[in-house]
Amino acid sequence: MDLPALNAELEARSARERLAWAVATYGDKLLFTSSFGPGSGVLLHLWSEVAGGLPVHFIDTGFLFEQTIAYRDEVVKKLGLRLEVLKPQMEKGRFLEKYGLTLYRDDPDQCCAINKVEPLEAALPGKLAWVSGLRRDQSKTRAETPILLSTDGPLKVHPLADWSARDVYRYLEQNGVPEHPMFEEGYVSVGCAPCTRPVMPGEDERAGRWAGSAKTECGLHTFLKAKG
Repeated sequence: MDLPALNAELEARSARERLAWAVATYGDKLLFTSSFGPGSGVLLHLWSEVAGGLPVHFIDTGFLFEQTIAYRDEVVKKLGLRLEVLKPQMEKGRFLEKYGLTLYRDDPDQCCAINKVEPLEAALPGKLAWVSGLRRDQSKTRAETPILLSTDGPLKVHPLADWSARDVYRYLEQNGVPEHPMFEEGYVSVGCAPCTRPVMPGEDERAGRWAGSAKTECGLHTFLKAKG
């Protein structure tokens, strides 16, 4: 695969065409994950149209907002999606018994590793590519996100990499896709309840995640090492 040439070609294509390329190329060796957070409806809608019934994988950490679970169920039903839920090996009660209530604050990287990264890793064997909804405008750490990224695991595919927040919300409105119910409350990025707050005016889209710390990523998009 000539990755630079393919990236250049896909950069000129639509998000739908990029996603269709990934499905045609990798079939059931393609993993698609969604947080069912604000803006997630775009890729979920496109997936429902081009993926031919391939599943959407969702990581339920046990610490999500009730609104996220309700939104997930609403969108799955509306779009006719096939959902596969990934959960940590350590269920919530045992996790709290071992680590207490403050691991998300005392060691957020470990908290995310246990509750997010490990469940995802269990779904990766046999997968050659992985689709996710990263966009360049979400934060400074994502500003260089390519359409395709070679890693020491599956190829990462980002069909919405060049989309803006305005593109996302225009698409949702035009296609009648519901938005996460907390978006109107200022939650433009939603993760686990203990470590998510609304975004303040002038902040980037992910500023409400782990606010007050240096942490900017949960680890799902950083534990695989980029190649080349």
